This record gives sequence, structure tokens and C-alpha cells, in this order.
Amino acid sequence: MEIFGKKLSNEAIALIAILFFAFVIRVVYLGNSALWIDEAISGIASQEILEKGVPVLDSGLLYGRALFFHYLQAGSLLFGVNDFTLRIISVLFGLLTIILGYFIGNEYTKGKSGGIITALFLAVFYLEVFYSRQGRFYQLFQLAFFASLYFLYKSKEEPKFIYLSLISFFIALDTQIAALVLAPFFILFILYYNKNKYLAIIPSIPLVWKIIEALSVVSQTGSQEAVNYASKYAGFTGNVRYLLILFIPGIIWGFKRKRLLTSMIIIPSLALLGGVFFAKYFALRYVYFIVFPLILYSSVLLGLLYEKYGKIMLLSIFFVLIFPSNLFFPFGYVNILTPVSQDYRDNSSPEINYKELPLDIQEELRNTDKTIIVFFSPSFEWYIDKPDYVMPFSMSGEGEDGISYEGNDIYSGAEILKEKPSGPYYLIVDRFAEGKLKEAQKQSLNSLKENCKEYYKTPDITIYDC
Repeated sequence: MEIFGKKLSNEAIALIAILFFAFVIRVVYLGNSALWIDEAISGIASQEILEKGVPVLDSGLLYGRALFFHYLQAGSLLFGVNDFTLRIISVLFGLLTIILGYFIGNEYTKGKSGGIITALFLAVFYLEVFYSRQGRFYQLFQLAFFASLYFLYKSKEEPKFIYLSLISFFIALDTQIAALVLAPFFILFILYYNKNKYLAIIPSIPLVWKIIEALSVVSQTGSQEAVNYASKYAGFTGNVRYLLILFIPGIIWGFKRKRLLTSMIIIPSLALLGGVFFAKYFALRYVYFIVFPLILYSSVLLGLLYEKYGKIMLLSIFFVLIFPSNLFFPFGYVNILTPVSQDYRDNSSPEINYKELPLDIQEELRNTDKTIIVFFSPSFEWYIDKPDYVMPFSMSGEGEDGISYEGNDIYSGAEILKEKPSGPYYLIVDRFAEGKLKEAQKQSLNSLKENCKEYYKTPDITIYDC
């Protein structure tokens, strides 16, 4: 096979085929599922960039999270404002993650088997597929986190890679404050291996500047809560525990082959994972980054065994790829080999599914003269329109109001409801917000429901006509 007059190796052809397959299983049904709440926030922020050039929400608040991601996402919305275009940028980051895994995997094997096997399993592992189908920045964080470490490692022999490493580090840091855990490793590596010692100043600046911000997301309740969180996270590993059997010897063998590279990937990963256990809140997405080394070193082991025992290992690799897939298990699968129409949902990433509403009801809510009252506005605004009023609640469950900014809703700029409207109104109650209400807020909600009739109901939403 030739491209631009150059003959491609078998490994290059295999990688292209893997990337094509990964692309297909990510884009088929990409716009099928409704946005979950954080995706809706990103959607509104990216729309504001298109309209204003900066992510200033209609409340006047600058949404300063993950600016690199949201500007790229805004660019994809130029091709249409919908769920598909909102998510397509993460598909690209998913494909780049596969390529990164290919290059790191190749560091461990004399041939290309380590890289190809790593790329293959990153292409189909269910969490890698699902997070690269989200219109949120968790796939970018995983990519930038490990790309920065890989480029840093390469800079030992090729000094020019230090600049790619620092760029990746700052992208990761812009995406999630958790990337600050990398700064000490960068400083030590540069001081020890790089002749331009002054470059250590660069990662030192955010370490000093953002350390207080980073500590603010850590819980103060101590080790018992960390143990509880670790136990809850472990509950999500039931269907992938067999990978740990491959992962642990893969690390040991990898450490023997490439001590520095393995240390540079595993130690920062464990440091961040430990920090997540002390975070104030629990969410599966916070530990998603750890999937990369899990797949990497499981695949490295398979690659090293293939290198040692030859083609007899192909049967084992085929079994690990095919058997725990959605070809055999419609639920609880590990590998995705046929496209899935619904995205992965856990209770830490709730959705408010306005797409499920019949079109005539969507049009009624969009064009009605009645007052519209909602709780969580981004999902309503993305699918329907801006509400007239917003009821306050705490998205984290702490306190009573986490969505107000100078008397208005943070996201839509709509007024915070202070008294019952005098005229007719639609009251839209979503299950996510209702579960966060305090007792006094529940009483206020019940007062709003008086003399109302239930207009329409889904598992996520109840609409009252008042």
C-alpha cells in the first residue's frame, strides 16, 4: 500500500485500520444520546465563544475552565450547533490518544507489537470509547497528561521535545487543575536531565501560583473518606479486574525494559489517583485518566509475550479482545466492537433528557407566552430556549444555592425566582435538581405546584402547567 508515493509498512497499515475502526465506533450514533449536565455547560460556553469571542455567560460571568478545549469546541460548532458537532472534537482527542499509546507501547518492544496491541485495545476499551464521545474535556485531559510525560521522557535524548512537553503540560493544566501534580516531576526531570536548567522555572510558576487553588478541591475530612471513595471507585472495576492480572506483571516487565519511562508514567498517575481519593466530591470521570496506563501496561505485557513466544500468543490476544466485548455481552462489556447507540451513564454524571420530549411539546415550550421556570438551565437552553426564571439549588448538594451570580442564574442570566408568578407558567422540575433540594426549598417547590396539573413526564423531567 502506498500513500503519496511512499510504501507503508504492515505496522502503519495496521495502525491506520485501527484508527479507522476507532473513528467509526465513535461517530456512529454520536449525536444520539442527550447531553449530560456538564456537556450542556460546555455547549453553552462554546456557543458564547461563537457569539462574543470569549466564554462570558449571559450572567456576565467568565467561564474560564478548559479554555483551550472550549475554543476548539466552538470551532467545531461552526459546522452546526448540535450534539454531534459538540462532541466531535473529543473523538479527535480519542484518536490522538490511540496514536500516543502506539508510540509509548513501541518503546517497550523491539518490533511494533507493543504499539499495535496498545492502540488496538485503546481503540475499543469501553471507557475510552465513551469518554471520547463526550462534549466535555476529560479525553483531552487524559491525552495531554500522558503526552506531556512521554514528550518529557523523549527530551532526555532529543532536547527539542521539552517544548512539546511543556505545551502539553500547560494544556493539561488549563483543562484540569489536577495536572498540577505533574509540576514537581517536570522540575526534577529538567534539573537532572536537561542542560537548560532555567526551563525548570516554567513549571515552577504554576506550582506556586495554583497550589492554593489545587488544595481547595481536596477534602478536609481525612483518611476515612479517602478509603470510602477508593472503595466506591473500586466498585466500578468489577468487569475489568482481569486486566489487573495483566497490568501488574506488565508494569514489572515494563520497568525492567524501560525503568525511567515506566516510572514517569506510573508515579505521577498514582500520585494523582491518590489525590482524587481525597477530593471533595465523588465522580467516575475524575479517575478516568488512569484507564490509559491500565490499558498500556496490559497491552505491553501481551506485546512482550508475543515477542517472546511468537504467533501462538495471537489466540490469547484474540480471546482478550473478543470474548469480553459487546458481541457476547450486551451489558457489562469491556470492549466495543459494534457501535452502541447509548452512552455510558453512571450516577455521578446525570443527564436531563429534553431530547426525549415530543416535538410538539418542545415547540410549545419554545413559543409559549407563559412564564418558564426551570432549575438547571443549560440543558433547557441547549435544547429549547432560555428560561424566564430559575429556581436556586446546589449542584454539589452543599448549601442551598450554587447557581446564582448577582441575583441571576450563572448560566442563562435568567432571574432567580423570588416569588410566585402572578400569571400562568410552566414549571419544569428535573430529577437531578429535585434530589439536591433542602427542606425549605422543597416547601417552596410544593407551593409553586399548587393548582398545577402535570402536563408531561419522563424519567428525568416533570412539566407542570400552572
